[in-house]
Amino acid sequence: MSRVSVIIPNYNREVLIAATIKNLLVQTQPPQEIIVVDDGSTDESVAVIRSFGTRVRLIQQANQGPGAARNAGLALATGDYIQFQDSDDLLSLNKLEAQSKCLEETGADIAFGPWAHVFISDQQVTLQTCVLQQSLPPPRVSLKGWVLRGWFTVFQSLLFRRSFLLGASRYETDVRYGEDMEFFLRLLAGSPRVVFAENTLTLYRVNSDNNLSQDGGAPQNHRVLDWARCVQRIGRQAQSHGQKADGFSRAIFLANMRKHLRYLRAVPDAPPDLIRELDGQVAQLPGCLLATLELWLRFTERLRLGRYGQRWMAGLQAGPPTRQQFKLMNDLGFKVRPAVNNP
Repeated sequence: MSRVSVIIPNYNREVLIAATIKNLLVQTQPPQEIIVVDDGSTDESVAVIRSFGTRVRLIQQANQGPGAARNAGLALATGDYIQFQDSDDLLSLNKLEAQSKCLEETGADIAFGPWAHVFISDQQVTLQTCVLQQSLPPPRVSLKGWVLRGWFTVFQSLLFRRSFLLGASRYETDVRYGEDMEFFLRLLAGSPRVVFAENTLTLYRVNSDNNLSQDGGAPQNHRVLDWARCVQRIGRQAQSHGQKADGFSRAIFLANMRKHLRYLRAVPDAPPDLIRELDGQVAQLPGCLLATLELWLRFTERLRLGRYGQRWMAGLQAGPPTRQQFKLMNDLGFKVRPAVNNP
């Protein structure tokens, strides 16, 4: 049986980290090791983590952000497969077993699974909207192209072959917002083999503070700056491997970058070199074309809202929970309520 290492960055999650660890320990295939990297917590997180004894390996470091914490955990992991898990989210009980089996049988490097934004309270799960990634993105566009078009996932829904990760770069430690997708785009440069495990489910909490570092609760201006740095790095990656992304995906990315530049210019003391670099990338296509694309993107989103009651792009393969997904949530001990809205 293949071994799974779980890496959890933690910052001030004393209330939720225990539930996350317990969820991993009762998996149908429990992980070989759970590595929790505490990123300078100031609450009682460390005491909670230590209460699990030798079942959890605790690493403590000064606050450096989630990317640095994940890098530290990956450097110590010894399993065949790597599960990056956040300190407040939950996995269906079969997640590690089912995705490990997929990787073993196919020889793939990454396994995907469906995931959902949820509110969790008193053993009750309420979906914020629908379940995302009910299947892989349509193959008419490459995964890199979908990322440039705005596709995203949560890393908790993935399982990685460790040997593949060891041959790739590590997280950028100065990007603290959107760092997963910047890292994922760099991983795609290695042409990974990808498989889909439709019988799993990841629950991503939206009613916690979602702090993985001290920047997690940063003011809006800080988030705009962090996202601008993420967009900057994604833009560089797109240029470095431009032949692997179609022109339309690249144009959509630049249209969204143009929109973000407007937010960045409104931030006091925004770094001039960052603005200049994004300006230079945006200038690769005519402004009138990018403005037209911005309008088209807003129109298609409103069209999806009116027609389907949800705004998710095609690549996210959104849909209502299946009967099996209801069962997976019930197996976790939750009662399930329908979506509270359809953003």
